[in-house]
Formats: sequence, C-alpha cells, structure tokens
Amino acid sequence: MKSKNGQKYTINQQPRGRYCSNTVVAVFGVLFALLLLTTLTLLTLMALQQASNKCMLADTMTTSTPSDPRLNTQQYWGTHEKPHPSMLDADDDYSETNTRRNALAGPDDQAASRAWFGPGANWKDEEQDEAERNRLSQSSGWLPIHYRLIIEPNVERSVINGTVTINIKPNTNWDKTRDQKSSPIVLDVNEIRILSCEVLSLASTKSIPFKAYYGAKNLSYLIEPVLSRAAAGNLSVKLQFESRLSDTLQGFYRGYFPDKEEPDGRSWFASTQFSPIDARRAFPCFDSPDKKATFAISIVHPNDRAMTLSNMEHIGHLYDVGRAPDFVREDFAITPRMSTYLVAFITSNLQLAQRSEGFKPIVNVWTRAEVRQQGSYVHRLTMRLLPFLETYFGMPYHLSKLDLVAVPDFGFRAMENWGLITFRESALLVPEDDNRSSSAKHMEAVASVVAHELAHQWFGNLVTPRWWNDLWLKEGFATYISYIALNANEKRWHMFESFVQKELQEAFEKDSDRNSHPISFPVNTPSDIRRIFDPISYSKGAAIVRMMDSFLGDIAFKRGIHEYLQKYQFDNAVQDDLWDILTAEGHRARTLPTDLDVKQIMETWTLQPGYPVITFERNGSRLTISQQRYLLPSRNSSDDTRWYIPLTIVAESQRAHEPLKVHWFPYENATIQLQIAIESDEYLYANADRAGYYRVNYDYASWKKLTNNFAKLPPLTRMQLVDDAFQLARAEYIQYDIPLTLILVVTQQYRDIPAWAALSRSLAYINNMMSREPAYETLLAVMRSTLRPAFDAVGFEDRAEDSHQDMIHRERVVNLACHYGIDKCSVQAQTLFRRWMTDFRDNRIPPSLKETIYCTSLRDGGVPEWNFAFKRYQDTDSASEKEIILNALGCTVKPWLLSKYLNMTISPASGILKQDGVRAFQAVATNFAGSDIAFNFLYENIADINAYYGDGFSTLSKMIDSVTLLMNKPHHKERFDRFAYKAKQLGLPTIEKSILLAKEQILNNIYWRSRSYHQLQHFLVQLIKDLNFNMY
Repeated sequence: MKSKNGQKYTINQQPRGRYCSNTVVAVFGVLFALLLLTTLTLLTLMALQQASNKCMLADTMTTSTPSDPRLNTQQYWGTHEKPHPSMLDADDDYSETNTRRNALAGPDDQAASRAWFGPGANWKDEEQDEAERNRLSQSSGWLPIHYRLIIEPNVERSVINGTVTINIKPNTNWDKTRDQKSSPIVLDVNEIRILSCEVLSLASTKSIPFKAYYGAKNLSYLIEPVLSRAAAGNLSVKLQFESRLSDTLQGFYRGYFPDKEEPDGRSWFASTQFSPIDARRAFPCFDSPDKKATFAISIVHPNDRAMTLSNMEHIGHLYDVGRAPDFVREDFAITPRMSTYLVAFITSNLQLAQRSEGFKPIVNVWTRAEVRQQGSYVHRLTMRLLPFLETYFGMPYHLSKLDLVAVPDFGFRAMENWGLITFRESALLVPEDDNRSSSAKHMEAVASVVAHELAHQWFGNLVTPRWWNDLWLKEGFATYISYIALNANEKRWHMFESFVQKELQEAFEKDSDRNSHPISFPVNTPSDIRRIFDPISYSKGAAIVRMMDSFLGDIAFKRGIHEYLQKYQFDNAVQDDLWDILTAEGHRARTLPTDLDVKQIMETWTLQPGYPVITFERNGSRLTISQQRYLLPSRNSSDDTRWYIPLTIVAESQRAHEPLKVHWFPYENATIQLQIAIESDEYLYANADRAGYYRVNYDYASWKKLTNNFAKLPPLTRMQLVDDAFQLARAEYIQYDIPLTLILVVTQQYRDIPAWAALSRSLAYINNMMSREPAYETLLAVMRSTLRPAFDAVGFEDRAEDSHQDMIHRERVVNLACHYGIDKCSVQAQTLFRRWMTDFRDNRIPPSLKETIYCTSLRDGGVPEWNFAFKRYQDTDSASEKEIILNALGCTVKPWLLSKYLNMTISPASGILKQDGVRAFQAVATNFAGSDIAFNFLYENIADINAYYGDGFSTLSKMIDSVTLLMNKPHHKERFDRFAYKAKQLGLPTIEKSILLAKEQILNNIYWRSRSYHQLQHFLVQLIKDLNFNMY
C-alpha cells in the first residue's frame, strides 16, 4: 500500500525516511532560484554603483566659460553645433547600456512616481525628509559657472526631454570645518528622471569616478566625486534627463488657447514659470537665487511653431532634429550671470503684435492673433518707462532685447524673467477701440504691473537677493519704483494717492495680526518660500522703502541706489549691503543724524512683525507722544514691540513747502515729550504725506479740530485721517462717532477724490460684519442718505472732459450707490444691461461702470442674466472683460447658480482657466449669499482643489482667506476648526500658515461683533434721529 506521499509501508510498521511531495520540491526550487537571481542582481548593482558613468552628450562644447557675462556669444559657442543625436521620447529604447548607471527603479507601493527616477536611485531613509527640506537654506560646496541646456517639450504627451551640461567650481566660502571629501554636488530636481550622467574635469577633460543617488522624496540628485573638491578642481557635469510638462502653470508647463485654424480648434503652447523654485521641475540645476551662472539655451520644437523665445536674442537654428524630420532647434545667445528662477522660454503660435523701430533695446509685444491691437498701449508705455528707469537707476538696461508676452493661461499677474517678461493677458492687454475700450482703472492696473516688471530688470535681475528671506529687497523696491516711474510719466494720475490707498492700506491690513511675519525672516522650506510672496514682502516692503526715501531725502536715496546697483551688478546682495551704502549717503547729505545708521533704524521694521500706532496727547504746545504696536482685535499694552520712528509734525500755521524737521522716536522709549511752536487754537497733524509706516491717533479735541478743518488738509493727509479713524475704532482706540462724522464730511465733498478712495475701502469691513445682522438696515439707511447727493452729481455717463481720476471716481461713487441699494442706481444699471442683452454686439455700458453694472444686474436679476453673462465670458477676446464678468457671475443671490459656478472652477470643460479659478471663488465667497456655499464647497473639495491647481500660486490660501471674511459667530469658528482638522489630515503644509491667519481673522471678527457692533448700531440710530434720515 502506498501513502499519500508515495512511500511504501506495511500496516503496523513505522515508516522510514523523510517524506516530501513533488509540489513542495518545486516550490522550494523556485524560491531558491529567485534568491540566487536577487543576490546576483544586487551584486551587479553594487559594482555598477562604483563605476564612473558615461553619458550621451548634447554636443561638443568648449570647457572654458566667458569671464565677462556680456561677452559676444559667438566667440564662445558657435551657432552650428551638432545637436544631440536623438532628443529621445520616454518610450525610446536605449541600446547604449554601458552609459547608464542601472535600470530604472520600478514603482513601489509607497509612490508609483518612483518609476520616473533613474540611475543610482538609492532611496534615502524617510527620516532624512526634514533635513532635506532644510537644505534649501544651506550653502553648497559647489557653485555653477555655466549651463548648456537643450530642451524639447512634447505638448501632446506632457513630456520634456533634455540634456544639460553644468560647469561648476568649488565654493571657496564653503565651511572650512566640513570634511572636504563630504561635499557632494547637490542638484535640485522635482519629478525629473536622470537617464545618464558623466562628470569630467574641465582642466583635463578626463572622466572623474563618482557615485550618485536621489535625496529624500526625490527632490535632489547628489553626485559624489571620488576626489576631494580641492583635488577635483572645476568640473563639468553632463546629464541627460526626462521631466514632466506640467498642467499646473508651474515649471515648464503646457496650455492652449482657441484657434480656428487648428483641426481641433486649440493651439497648444509650452511656457515657463520658474519663480520661485520651479526651474528644478524642468531641468536639473542649482535652483537657488545665489547660485548665479550664465546659460546657453536651445529649444527643440516642431517647425510649425510661429514663435520660440528665451531670455536672449535668437542666434541660429538647425533643422531636422529631434523626434521627427519636421523639428527645429532654436539657439539663443548666452545670458549674463543670473539666477535659475529668471530663466524662461516659450514656444507657441502667438503672434508679434508690436515691435520697436530704431529703439534700443528692441521691444517686442507678443499676443494671440485676435488681440494684437490690444498690445499697443503697453508697447508705447514701455518705450517711455525704460529710458526713465535707466536715468533713475543711473545704469542702462543690459540686454539687447525685451520681449513682453501675453500668455493665455498664467498663474501670476506677471513674471520679470530677464529679457522675456511674461504676463497674464489681463495684465498686459488694453483694448482701445470704441466698443471695448478699457476702464481707467484697468489701464492704471496694467501700467502698474508693467512698471513693476520693468523695475525688476534692475532690482531682482541685475542685483538679486542672496536668499528668499530678503525677497522684499526686490519686490518692495520694484513696487515702490513702479509708482515713481508712473508718477513721472502719467502726472495726472496722482499715483501716490493710489500708493496710499492700495499698497499702504493693503500692508496695514495684513500686518495687523499676531500671526503676521517680519519682512525678513528665516526661510527653510518650499512652503516658507511660497508663503513669503505676500503683501508683507510687496506692499509693506514698498512702504518702508518709501519711508527711507522720505527721511534720507531723494538725493541721498538715489545716490545710494546707484552705488548699490553698480557694486552688486550680476551678483547677490543682502539687506545689510544696502544699509551700509544708504547710511554713508545719508551722513554725506546730512539728512541722517550721525549717531544713527540705517541698519539700526530699519531692522526694527524688517526683523519684527507689525507696525506702531502713534498717539498724540496735546497740552497747548506740549506734546506727549507714545508708540504701541497696532494689533487686532483690540489695543494691547502687553506687547512691548518698539521701532525707530521718523516723526513729522505739521502745524496749521506752517507755510506750504516749508522743509519739515524729522523728530526721531527712539527705539528704547515707549513715550517721549516734545515742545513745538503752535498756538493753542491751531490744529496739527502728524506723518506728512503719510510717508511713515504707522498710524496716528490724537486726543479727542485734536480729532474734532481736524474733522472741522478737513477740507484744508493735504490730499494724502485726508486719506490718512479717514483710514486711521476707521481702523482705530475697530481696535478700540477711539469710538465710532469719529469715523461716522468723517462719513458725513467726505460725502458732502463729492469731488474729494482721495478721501472717497479711503472711505470706500474703509467701509468694507463694517459692511462684511453687518451684512447679515439686524442693524444692517440702519447702515443702509445712513449710507443711502449720505451717498445720494454725490451719486446725483457724478451721474452714470462719462463726459468728454473727464480726467483719468474723474472716471475712477465715478466708478467708486456709483459702485457704493448701487451696493447700498439706491433705487435710481439699480434701475439704471439693469436698464443698460438689458439693452445689451437685446443686442450683445452693441455694448453701450461705459467701461468704467461695467464692473458695477454687471454685478448689480446679476444680483437683482435671474437665470437669463446669469446665462447671458457667462456666454459673453466664453465669447469675448478681451481678457479684462473676462475678469469683470467672472466677478459679476459671483454676485447672483441664487444658491443653485452659485453652487454651479463653484463646481465649474474645478472642471477643465467649463472654459474657466486655471488662472481665473481663484477669482471666481472669491466672487462667491465675498457675497453674503454665497459665503456659506463657498465654505461648504471648499470643505468638501479641498483635496480635489489642491490636486487641480497645485501648490505653486497659493490658490488654496487665497480661497481660505476670502471665505473667512464674513465669519463672525462662534459656530463659524467650530466649522472652520473642522475644516482645519481635515486639511491637517490630508497633509497640506503649504496652507498651514493660511489656516492660522484665517482662525485669527474669525476670532477678531467674533470679538468685533461682541464689542463694537452694538456701539456702532447706537451711533447709527442716533445719526438717523439727529439728521432726520429716511430709514427706507
């Protein structure tokens, strides 16, 4: 008899031997074979890891680098170099196996994206993640000298193929205490697969042995030459790579615009947005602002593209290269020394709209074919602003050409890439024909953006902050100088009234919270870098630059700027470099006391958050002056932050244009005493021209004198009084009777354009807090009664004699009138809109009133008005018109339309561009009828929104900021806490700070409602009784 394992045995006898089935034997055999194969594979990989890698070179290039960044390109790099033999696709089969370190690492269960990463992909322990993130702010043992980049985007497959050769040198400033053999070449990468790599000595051109691996989360590629840095000398690192052509408007990305000439009605383009840290998404590089180098760039693309541009001028081309015979390689001249975030290229079917003739540099404007005429205004403006800036900076524009490109889908308003400035269409294009002419407000906005980007060609491009913690050094200066340039070229625009209304008030709003940050603070992570691009860096940066200009004087300030740019051109600087130069010029001009220096003054403004409120207590001619940090929700004596403050005080009897003395409020003191020459019945005011970055409070008697003499005060001081009064009442420094008195004073002077500008912005917070409260009816009654005379005076129709400011002022008054429900305004708005609906080709709505009329008509209308407006959004080729309609679509009070609109912001099929999604969301979130709907949408779709928009443009942060504006009840806080918890569970580090700020905003709103709401209600009711206003 046989057993089940095949052994013979006799009943009642013990079986002998070991028993094993055939199946078991087979299984063990397979396992042993797999173990043997794995062992051999690991041994092979270890051997290869020690070997030097050879790579396929893009072309043969000389190893010397031009010492002068402006050296003629053709002396260094010929225009007919042989391209890489095959700019390969992702699917191409590489037969040269000896050129690769090892096979591609396959996908694993932690991250499928690892399949993208190539040779030497040794995965570091995840515990290194924090160290890798902090590496952003650390120095490097190697510095780039020159990049030779050939790059080929494939828009159909969202793939980039490229080769880059980076000439590098040892960093002589590297920490001497470090092990000289432990300084790898650290290249920044993000979703880049390295296909091959070779390291050569620049001196001998011999190959250098090395080992290479990816850093934590594949965000760096580390190459460790076997030789020490000193022994290795200058090196050439040659890499072949593959990366992604993104859809998130970051890095090198793709997009399309409508084009009837294309078979599918779409014309694709590929463009770049590398600032702040996204060059690493396109090619391996030292992606840090202090790692400047020169760049020789070539773009491979289909030869049917109408335009291909980069930072420098085109110098040659080669046909029949790349993936197919109909491809061409465009070669561009070598750039000056510059940072990677300023590198740019674009290939598309955009058209040349404007080109300068007989003007240096050559200025070109590029747009879609249908809107070429809309580039004329910016072209004319640029040719006026460039010579002004060259004179102001005491230094010429350094490149031979300047391209301004209206990119059909673009994340920021604009980007200052050196020689190739890219814009969102609405920030560059200005319709000037009768049917679609732009509003004065839009024209000013476009001019401001263009002037800002032109100023960057010096502040930021020529001289670059060493690290992102000093971002304000370029953004604050560019913002301030853009106003100087426009004020000189458009004198009737009164640009510094706009500066006070826009930049200064924006900075104050964002700098009033406990969770605000200093202008300059440690920046260690990608989230830190993206977060610092905010009004603190831009608007507050500009405000403190203006303050410096004021106390140093224009001559000393400009001399300092000239020396700063001359000394650090093509290099990097930190704020201390600027302080030293400005101190010397201030002492030389005797505008700065010898016992003070700019560093000790300005570090109180750049290294700590917030700003002071200066309180004046007057006793005849004797002043007691105190400083305290302005903080919401209420004045707080426990915060002991102090500043060096340049005080200017003006008495009523002081003659116009008389030089003002600067009284320095010491950093060490909370209170000082001053004796001034003034009569007891005279008024005085402080902070002339609102040049200082601080608010001013007065004793009650002084407030009364100023309100009684309001019309006698200078324009900027009138703006300051209105803004300060509302904000001081909000923080409980004064009561609301003072700002309400100013409402009456300002609205009686309907031609006081500066004061109206301040009033319209100051009313926003009160309106947000009261729009869903019982007392809102009282506020409406007061505002209707006070606004009606001004509305009747300015009217609905533009006049031929209207100035730029007149048109902006009419827009402001009419907007307030319609918003607060003056019947005549609403009726006229709807009449004009319905007339347009009868013939959409004939829009007779005045350009300056479109925003108000569209919004009012959709608010008071229904589905037909909404659908008509959305159809106009789809059909118009005016980018500014699109933005106005996007805002108006969020004005409806129909819940289902608002929900539909929000869902369209995350649907590519809706026709709403990614660049415009935030605008649409904000329009709903700031609508009292849409606030809760917007919050629910954000809560339910936060993961989808983050995936759709990416993390490059603070999209989620902007949504969070807007959705909390109307939240002022305890249950709002509870709802937001649940949202914050969900965001944390999803792991979204880029919005951590936004959530903190939003929580503080809600708590401040709750505090205001509990403390100030009833006080304001009382004053409003009393005002109605005293002035006999009609409640209805």
